[in-house]
Amino acid sequence: MTAFFAPLLVIFLPAAALGVVYVLRRKASGISGVVAFTRIAAWIGVALVGGSMLVGTVTAIANGESTVQAPVEPYWPEFPAVSDVTPDHGDAVRSEITTVTVTATNLGVATRGFLAAGSLVTGLATIAVLAAVIALCSKLLAGKPFSDSLLRAGRLAACALAFGTLIGQTLTGIGTYRAGEETLRVDGYASTGDQVFSGSSPWPDPTFSINYEFAPLFMALAILVVVELVNAGMKMARQNERLRAETEGLI
Repeated sequence: MTAFFAPLLVIFLPAAALGVVYVLRRKASGISGVVAFTRIAAWIGVALVGGSMLVGTVTAIANGESTVQAPVEPYWPEFPAVSDVTPDHGDAVRSEITTVTVTATNLGVATRGFLAAGSLVTGLATIAVLAAVIALCSKLLAGKPFSDSLLRAGRLAACALAFGTLIGQTLTGIGTYRAGEETLRVDGYASTGDQVFSGSSPWPDPTFSINYEFAPLFMALAILVVVELVNAGMKMARQNERLRAETEGLI
């Protein structure tokens, strides 16, 4: 997946530069320039995230080469024939490896399905937020920043980010665990020479573990707070207009 970002940057960085030039040449206020640049950046983000999402999904479905960070039981490599390591590192209280990078093909259908679904759901959640940013910027440039449709879009974007990220991480975690089981699990082995391994396997034992990132959840909460603040401001503005109209009518 990382290798896909290099050509994307080569393609879209010139587009970002053109966007900056476009904004600088606009005969508008500073705020309009910032909003226009933000909208261009959001479109570039949609292209980057969408491209990465499609590559990850297609690679998993097409049984291509998938690279995952598989969780394993905490371990440290054992080398019986190694001694007198320099430096000593005697101040290290504990050294453990808990994840390994696995690049594999010919994974099971269920495993590829979980990986593809996780990539798809997570990508769509991010695109939903970027789409809300684009809609807000378009409303601001059109001089109509506040509307009921924009409030609905903000709420939907926040829910999509929160639940989409949570579901996507869960699906990816299950797929990663299954990939680790298919590539690392060893039922038996034989060793030559005097090498002796203390564990049940000469390499790490896969385990089930899902690492959740809570930053998207906090971001979703922040979006909801902003949406409700805007909603409250719109209600106050309408009440003020109604009171002013009633006052003018009495006069």
